[in-house]
Amino acid sequence: MFLIYNMEKLQIFLTLLLLLIEVVAFAWLILDMQRSKKKQNKIIELEHQILQVENSIMDLEKNIIQKIDMLIKSRNNE
Repeated sequence: MFLIYNMEKLQIFLTLLLLLIEVVAFAWLILDMQRSKKKQNKIIELEHQILQVENSIMDLEKNIIQKIDMLIKSRNNE
């Protein structure tokens, strides 16, 4: 009888321990997902900034090409 009582207590203890481990693991998973989301948002913002810089570079290149074209036309007219 004493052995059965101790086995039941052990089983309850192990069940509660397992539940606690699962709750901690789930909380860790949620926190990790939030951190990943923040990192993902930072990466997206950086990509947006890179695209803006690339756009500016392309605009400058277009202006340079236009000026070169104007110089070529002016030389041809001389």
